[in-house]
Amino acid sequence: MARQRAKVLPYLMAGPYILMFAIFAAYPVGRAIYMSLFDWGIFGPNAFVGVANYLSLFGDRRFWSSVGVTTAFAAIYVPMIVVASLLIAVLLHRRLPGITIFRTAFFIPIVINVAVAAIAFNWLLAPDVGFVDQVLRFFGLPGQRMLSQPGWALFAIAIVALWTQTGFMVVILLAGLENIPDDLYEAARLDGTRPFYDLIYITIPLLRPILLIVMVLSIVHAFQIFGEVFIITQGGPYGSTTVMTMLLYEEGFERFALGRAAAIGVVITIIIASLSFIQFRFFRRQV
Repeated sequence: MARQRAKVLPYLMAGPYILMFAIFAAYPVGRAIYMSLFDWGIFGPNAFVGVANYLSLFGDRRFWSSVGVTTAFAAIYVPMIVVASLLIAVLLHRRLPGITIFRTAFFIPIVINVAVAAIAFNWLLAPDVGFVDQVLRFFGLPGQRMLSQPGWALFAIAIVALWTQTGFMVVILLAGLENIPDDLYEAARLDGTRPFYDLIYITIPLLRPILLIVMVLSIVHAFQIFGEVFIITQGGPYGSTTVMTMLLYEEGFERFALGRAAAIGVVITIIIASLSFIQFRFFRRQV
C-alpha cells in the first residue's frame, strides 16, 4: 500500500501544474496551429487553406521586415539586460547596511504595469514637451527626437523593457550569487586580486548556468515584446519598430485576418523554441 502511494504521489503533486499547462499553454498553441490552417475571419473559419497562410507570410515584405526589426531589438536588448542585471546583482550582493532598500528599489519596476511604464517613458521622451527636452532646454541644449527617428526609436523601446525587466533578472542572479562560497573571494583577496578579476574568473564562471537562464528568458521576452511598442510608437516611425507581435496585432485586430495572425504567432513560437533549444544544446557543455 505504501509503495502504491509513493508511486501515485508524484503524479498527484504534478497534476495541478500539468492541468494549468494544458489549459494556458498547450491548448492555446494547438488552437493557434489549427486557426493558421484556415482562412479565418472575424466570424470564424471560411475555408481550409492548409499552409497558404504561411506561404503568404513568407512572400510578404512586411513580415520579413518585422522579423528583422525583432531580431535587431533582441540584439540590442539581450546584451544590455544581461550585462546590466549582472553588474547590479554583484553590487547588491554586498552585505552593507540598508542594502535591502536598494534591492527593493531595483525590483519595484517589475511589479509596475507595462502600460504605465510605457506611458511614463512616452511622457519623458516626448519631443518639445517631454521632461527630457525640458531639462535639455534648461541647459541650453537642443531637444531630442528619439521616438521620431527610426534608429533611436527601437533603442528607446529597449530602454523601457530594460527598466521593467532588470529587477527580475537581478533576483535570479542574486539567488545564484548566494550559492558561491565566500571562501573563494577571500582566497582571491589573499592573493591580491582586484574585484574585476574576481568577477571575470570567479563570479561569471560559477554563474554560467544562471546566466544561461537569464539569456533564454531575455530572448523570449525580446521576441514577445508588444506593450511598449504598441503604446509608445505603434510600430513607427516608418515601420522601424513594427516587431512581429505588432504585425500579428495588425493582421488580427485591424485587418481581421485571424488565420494569418495565428500563423505569425506559430512562427514566433517556433523561433523562440528553436533559439532556446540551441542555447541549451550548445552551451550545456560550458555550464
